[in-house]
Amino acid sequence: MNILQTSLFAIAIGYCLLCAVNLRSWLPRWRLRYFAVFLLLEAVGFGFEWLMLHPESGFKSLWLGGLMLLSLLIGPCLWLCTLEITRQQTPSPFVLPLAHKWLLLVASLCLAPLLLSAHGGTFFGNTEQPVSTYQAMFIHGTMLISIGIFTLQVPMLTVRIRLLLQEYEQRITANFSNLHEHSLQALNWLLLILLVKWLMAILRTLHCMYIGPVGGLGINLFMTIEIVFTLRALFALSRLQPASDFVTSDIKIESDSSVEGLSSPSSNIAPQKYANSPLDESIRKRILGKLHNAMETEKLYAQANLNLRQLSEYLNESPHYLSQVLNQNLQLSFYEWVNRYRIDAAKLLLISQAHKTILTIAEEVGFNSKSTFNAAFRQYTGVTPSEFRQQKPEIASN
Repeated sequence: MNILQTSLFAIAIGYCLLCAVNLRSWLPRWRLRYFAVFLLLEAVGFGFEWLMLHPESGFKSLWLGGLMLLSLLIGPCLWLCTLEITRQQTPSPFVLPLAHKWLLLVASLCLAPLLLSAHGGTFFGNTEQPVSTYQAMFIHGTMLISIGIFTLQVPMLTVRIRLLLQEYEQRITANFSNLHEHSLQALNWLLLILLVKWLMAILRTLHCMYIGPVGGLGINLFMTIEIVFTLRALFALSRLQPASDFVTSDIKIESDSSVEGLSSPSSNIAPQKYANSPLDESIRKRILGKLHNAMETEKLYAQANLNLRQLSEYLNESPHYLSQVLNQNLQLSFYEWVNRYRIDAAKLLLISQAHKTILTIAEEVGFNSKSTFNAAFRQYTGVTPSEFRQQKPEIASN
């Protein structure tokens, strides 16, 4: 192990520890305990790997087993971190689904033979008391079982994280007129970093099985990728925006059964059948008239921070009733409904006020960024604002 590689390990360990210790001060509005735990696991993992690769260190089987055990904890940790962000409360680690608890238990037991084979020598095998062929086969077999569980665990957790992201995005569109882009980006980075670590672990395992131990250059490359992705995820997390005005009540996380409900996120977010709703047709029409007046006459859509709760207070109506009318009568979410008015207003401004920039128009009609405006405009019109402006003015009336 050369000086460059030792320095890289020192930088990686120090970077992870520094970020874990200072995470609260960097994100004062959040208590991302599980991302701090993830950073600590990363630091310990780099330490185990350094000890395992250092030619003069003993107990190499112990460090390898510890590294494999830490890898099994990364996925659950990032899932809990996603849960922490989307629910804006710190869940108990015991909410981990029962199937994943059993997978962790079995994988940990499978690593026991490897851990117990550790010795003070500088080689994985004990030259003074070599194990038999059957013992070696048993150790390697249980290691492969643990690797197989890890290979299965991450895709299963990826599906759960995707469900959480879908649920969170649906809650955003049901309550806010602008997407919390930075929060959604941060959540996607958590998912990406999990998939990258999973892929690299599989590549390293295949390399060791069919080619041989990963050399110095390969280890440097893997470490650099992990550091870069962790740094990028941390940057995305630093721009998190708490969404504190949700009208729909958060799902309480107390047991496995509450988490299992995530398999159908629409059950908590999507419009209900409203079979027992006290709103009859006449009341819904009255509320619908007030909604149209708020947009067409009062032009409330121009408020970038407009949300369902604020609109309900302005109209003196229940936010649940407003949501029901939008869903039942217009088949639209709050986000879709407001942005249709914004796009219609933007179309007129793009043609009638050609001297204004696209960003200025986007802000005037209520969008909080040019990228959001471009995406929404293309979704509703099929073209970008620039393309729309270049076309004939007559299309503004479409």
